[in-house]
Amino acid sequence: MKRKGRRRQSSERVVECSFFIPIRRDANLSDGLPHGSKAWEQLDKAVYDLFEGMTAAPGYHRGFYRDPDTGQRVDDESRQFIVAVPESRLDELRQVLADACGWFFQKCIYLSIAGQVEFVKKP
Repeated sequence: MKRKGRRRQSSERVVECSFFIPIRRDANLSDGLPHGSKAWEQLDKAVYDLFEGMTAAPGYHRGFYRDPDTGQRVDDESRQFIVAVPESRLDELRQVLADACGWFFQKCIYLSIAGQVEFVKKP
């Protein structure tokens, strides 16, 4: 049986990226209900197609923030995902997350790239 070989690793720096997706749609943009399986499947497919792997951290992460539009406190629970991305391809991950804002009805998605935080918004 022929084994599928590993891809040759380049010398390009690869960075750890993590991002959080709330488990419910934004109540100001949508209905505040939990996401359906289609949105999670879109995320999995998009990340796999580009980066061929991703880790979902166990459990949910409780958090809160001030909504920039309403000024009100928003409490939520999120799933955390971790993916290794070559530095030259970080914009591809940002684009997936911008698209994911639409799939998950979010104003923005929290992204940490090697410890540097940014908020990715839908264009």
